[in-house]
Amino acid sequence: MGNDPKRRLAAAAAFLMLATAASRVLGLVRESVMLSYLDLGAGMGAFTVAFKVPSLVRTLLADTALSAAFIPVFSELLEKDRRREAWQVAYTVTFLAVVFLGVVSALGMIFATQVIQIAAPGYQRHYPETFALAVSLTRIMFPTVAVLGVAGILMGVLNAYNHFSLPALAPIVWNVVVIGAVVFFARDHGFYALAWGVLIGTVLELVIQVPAVWRRKEQTGRLLVLGHPAVRQTGRLLGPVVLSLGIVNFNALIDTQFASFISAPAPAIIDKAFRLFQLPQGMFAVAIGTVLFPTLSRLAVGRRFAEFRGALSAGLRQIFFITLPFTAFFVVLGEPTVRLIYQHGKVQPESTRQVAVALAFFSLGMAFVSANTLLNRAFYGIQKTWLPLLVGAVNLGLNAGLDLLLYKPLGPGGITLSTSLVSTFNFLGLMVLLRRQIGGVDGRRIIRSVLRSLLALLPLAAAGHTAWGLLDGWLGRSTPAQLVSVSAGYAAGFAAYVVAARLLRMEELGQVLSVVRRRRDPRDVQEATSPEDRNQG
Repeated sequence: MGNDPKRRLAAAAAFLMLATAASRVLGLVRESVMLSYLDLGAGMGAFTVAFKVPSLVRTLLADTALSAAFIPVFSELLEKDRRREAWQVAYTVTFLAVVFLGVVSALGMIFATQVIQIAAPGYQRHYPETFALAVSLTRIMFPTVAVLGVAGILMGVLNAYNHFSLPALAPIVWNVVVIGAVVFFARDHGFYALAWGVLIGTVLELVIQVPAVWRRKEQTGRLLVLGHPAVRQTGRLLGPVVLSLGIVNFNALIDTQFASFISAPAPAIIDKAFRLFQLPQGMFAVAIGTVLFPTLSRLAVGRRFAEFRGALSAGLRQIFFITLPFTAFFVVLGEPTVRLIYQHGKVQPESTRQVAVALAFFSLGMAFVSANTLLNRAFYGIQKTWLPLLVGAVNLGLNAGLDLLLYKPLGPGGITLSTSLVSTFNFLGLMVLLRRQIGGVDGRRIIRSVLRSLLALLPLAAAGHTAWGLLDGWLGRSTPAQLVSVSAGYAAGFAAYVVAARLLRMEELGQVLSVVRRRRDPRDVQEATSPEDRNQG
């Protein structure tokens, strides 16, 4: 029984969820510690820009893209028991990554001034000291591009062997190192301690995976096989992945460019709001999309589009049902939430207010951002990957136009409102295109469900704000008291939402609970939908 593959994968999935949850919680602790010691001012704005640029490059060319292109090729060779070739390809891809990404990292360090001129043009014009700090921090952190490129390949190797623990633990190690660097060195070295902590933590992310990979290596004789078809296939797969990731991440770069004209801290204010925004979005919406993806792919291959529509409709309604409450919470309890997590040490109330406003505008598009995750997977399931890219390309221009229109009157909130509006447009565009591909998307039923969810938000907002307000006035605003009052606000709001959903007879409540109970087997998503879902035409 101990060798049962299903049990091993179930255990790995459980460990992965726990490690992911721990990493996200530790990430919030890291952000709180950073702000407590270093403040949410011009320096944090400089660090945010300096961190974002190599982060963009490594997402496009290194860890995310490279692992996504490498894993299928390496896994296929292992599956065919061509282990010697698989490891030759792994060595070759690693060598090419080190050379190419090493050059990219060196160029990023040499031309850091020009890089920040592009990423934050407002800094050079209005905040020269912040600009100079951003350049220096960029030079320290740009080597993470090469380091994470290699780490992404090692992660791919371990995942292909169904070894998930070390890659899952790597972000936890990174967070601990960054927190330690700030706590022990930030008083004397300021943001340079933070930048060096990021670099050292990234190196350790790579190092901790090396022993496990080394134990699994195969004797290959010849190490480099530059002309091997699998190496070329990795390169071909890399192109579409880079293009897809590029559209998403260039939107973030455009936001940073406009934010640099608002104020020196503005990029950091948006970044801190985004980190709170992505917590529920990442935990719930991505989970539903991941669970449903195999089902959608299987139904698409079998041309069973009535069931495909039913599964997709159920997933979308579940996503709106789960994420809309957080929109309400981040509007009515946004400032208390931000105050609890971020307002410690050097952080001032005005910074808290600005982050809360940015978070509220961000949250208006949360349900659409989450639904887009599932819609993109639906297009992957029917193998029409270029259609989401087309919508994403239009979004680039729309985002830039809305940023230009909104950043002056609304400040950082204008940038996040633009993101929400673009996410809404993206959702509508994908729904129209998908409807043409599969003959319908069950739109009326989705709209009815969303309207019921919106109606249930009214008691949620009233109960949540009332519970928080009463305890806040009674207990005061020490950190433990805030933890109690904010937690009570969320608990009361959720309870009111569930009661309202039951009174409104929303089947999504039962469906979500079924998916949670049965999440280990993707086929159970079909069982979690009603007969009406499965037969929607």
